[in-house]
Formats: sequence, structure tokens, C-alpha cells
Amino acid sequence: MTMKSFWMRWRAELLRGSFIFVVVVGLGLALVSAWHNGVNSLKARTGNIIPALAQGFGASFGGDFDAPGRNHGDTWSWHSKLNPGQTLAIRNLAGPVEVTAAPGAETVVTTEKSWLSSDPNSVVVQAVPTSAGTMICAVWPGSTGNCSAGENLNIHSNGNQHNDVAVKFVVQLGRGVKIDIGGISGDVQVEGATAAVSASTISGDLSVQTDAWPVDLNSVSGDISVTTGRPGTEPAKVKSVSGDVKVYLPANPDVSVHATTVSGDVGDDFGLPVQEAKYTNSQSLNGSIGKGGAELSLVTVSGDIKVGKATSVTVWKVQKKGAATTVVAAPTPAPAPVAPAKP
Repeated sequence: MTMKSFWMRWRAELLRGSFIFVVVVGLGLALVSAWHNGVNSLKARTGNIIPALAQGFGASFGGDFDAPGRNHGDTWSWHSKLNPGQTLAIRNLAGPVEVTAAPGAETVVTTEKSWLSSDPNSVVVQAVPTSAGTMICAVWPGSTGNCSAGENLNIHSNGNQHNDVAVKFVVQLGRGVKIDIGGISGDVQVEGATAAVSASTISGDLSVQTDAWPVDLNSVSGDISVTTGRPGTEPAKVKSVSGDVKVYLPANPDVSVHATTVSGDVGDDFGLPVQEAKYTNSQSLNGSIGKGGAELSLVTVSGDIKVGKATSVTVWKVQKKGAATTVVAAPTPAPAPVAPAKP
């Protein structure tokens, strides 16, 4: 089983309940919005339903990592030299993920836990080599399956099982290494990536800066902002159910843009025409920038969409504290060189 197919199975299990709700709300919006006079009142009544649902879902696991009164500690780290083109996959249930460019050749991952009354040792961080690179998971009690591309890691919770441990991932990503992040409750920040970026969360904002293409970003309740490199040939997707979507492209890109919001505004810096629905608040934008080419799909149910020109990059510093448990992985062997043909 490939890394991509594993992630799709794992994410489907986690998001199933939320997406059922989202489908119902989205269908209701589409039907009721046919009555033009009722759209604004509908938005006022239902605009906060999805964020509240997502926040409540996330609050049952871990809670806010940096909330006052929480204990911090039990750090862990891993480092290895991943080859360009390989993938580092991160799976986290509760807590933020922060990614910056590594200063050297190695990729380094450090985790820190915060908690109120639960045992921090009840959540285990595992690093497992995969055919695509490495997967690192924070595994809560009640999880089934293993942290690997060949297993379906499911996380369950019921009324008798509450765990307030949250885990923060800090990643220093090697040059040319792809990053694939999957989480439930927590913000994701990626800065200085030089390869493809994939990230999904139920409750949290996504902020991404990469010099490469493509991106695949998804949030149920959260804003998404991404600055990309020059578009390549693969399609890129940015989708939120309740949140704004902002994409900033480099100068003179060649890309085909398809953007849709059910309740919100669409704008761009490239002069593309915006279509407004006659009887609803829906807006869409379809057109080519430059010579067209790579597909860029932008979707939100409740939120604004912006396609802009990249002008600056936000850089933040990640502070580290406390002693750490270190796991050293053997470097991934480089492909053997091909001997030149004899004359």
C-alpha cells in the first residue's frame, strides 16, 4: 500500500462523522439559498455551526497546547538524512505542527507534550521507515493499527475515555523532502519548504510557504493561506469548509484557476472575471493566468477566496525548551550509481 492510499484510508476514518455533517449543511445551503431573501438570514443563523462543531470535537482530545495551567515536557526527537523526493509524514491528533527549513542535510523532528491531569506517557510518539521515507505518529490510547504506510491507524474515543495530552511537532525539513501532515485539532505552519506540501486538519488554520509545487491543503474549520513556487504540471488543491482561502502565486505564473465559494467573496490580482450566482451568495472564478496549464482548485463553503501575487514571506522562530529523548535513524541509502557503458 502506498503512503497516499494509507493516508486516504486513515483520514477517511477520522473525518467520517464530520464530513457527514458537512454534506448535510452544504446540501441545506444549496437548497435553501434558492430563495434569495432568505440567504443572509440563513448565513447569520448557521455561520458558526461548523466551527463550533470542529472546536468541540478537537476539545475532547488534548485541548489547547499553550493554554494557561498546562504542564509541559516529556520531549522526544528524531533525526535522519532523507533524500530529495522522499516524504516525511506526520500524524497528530491534538496539537500544532510547525515546519521550517533545516540548516543542514538532516531532517530533524522534535516533539513536546502538554497536559492537565492525564498521564503524558499514555501518548507515544513512534517513527517508522516507509517505502516513501518516514512516518512519525503521536499515538493516543484507543488507537488501533500501527504507525506505518501499510497499516490503517484509527483513533477512537467514547464518553468514558478522555485524554487531555496534546503534542507539538517541530520539524526542520531537509531540502527537497516532501512533507505530509495529518491532524485533527491544531494549527499547521510550514515555512521554507522546497518540495510538495500536503496537510489536512479538522480544526485549525493552515499557513504554508513553499518554493515548490503542488500543494494539497484541507481544513474543515480553519483559514488557509499558502504561498507557492512556480506551478508545475500536477494539480494543486486548497479546500476549507468554514474558513477563508488565500493563495499567493509567484510572478508571471502559468496556471488554470478554478475557485468557488458558497457564501463569500472571490477576488484576485490577475484580472480574472468573477461570476456571481443570480439567486445565491455563491461566487466563482474560472480562467487561465499566463499560458494556463497546471490546475489550481480553490473551494470553501463559508469564506472568502483570494488569488494574489506573492510579495513577501512571513518567517517565525520556533523556540525549544527542556531535555529531549533522541532517536537517531540510519541515513536512507542513496541509489547506487549506474556504471557507464563500455565503448
